[in-house]
Amino acid sequence: MSLRLRRPAPLTKEHQKGDFDSGDHSKDEWLRRHAGQGRPLDTAATWVIADQAMAVVGYVALAMTAVDASAAPESLRRQAPRAVPALLIGRLAVDRRAQGRGVGTALVAHVLATAVELREKAAFRAVLVDSADPADPAAVSWWKRFGFEPLTPGSTKLFLASQDIARTLETLS
Repeated sequence: MSLRLRRPAPLTKEHQKGDFDSGDHSKDEWLRRHAGQGRPLDTAATWVIADQAMAVVGYVALAMTAVDASAAPESLRRQAPRAVPALLIGRLAVDRRAQGRGVGTALVAHVLATAVELREKAAFRAVLVDSADPADPAAVSWWKRFGFEPLTPGSTKLFLASQDIARTLETLS
């Protein structure tokens, strides 16, 4: 099956979410029930990749967050405030029909390009991923291939230092 996909765009009412099936019920339901509320409430910005019929085939939710400096690795807490600012990837999911076709990687590339632009306007030390499932070591490995590393040893909370974003983005181009 050949999918013709659109570029990443903010989630709108025109996007079709009803048939989205990533294989993770909680992520599917979050997209259907909560993703549209994040932007108006300024809690999360959901970006989607859709097919030509506007059916969502992948999404990522972004928000700003902070990491307690006492729980951060030395590289992040050095000369940082108690609350180390970070860009949070809260959720990322790809519909089964598009898995293995680079949609997840395209969403990561979009997030990192957004982070480069955002970093020029607002300061933050890292991109943080809080969506890795501890029961799924493959998810952690997937993020590590982009240069993300555990926030603490053995943690499924992963980070990519802001000074490494551009270099990682270059490898994805």
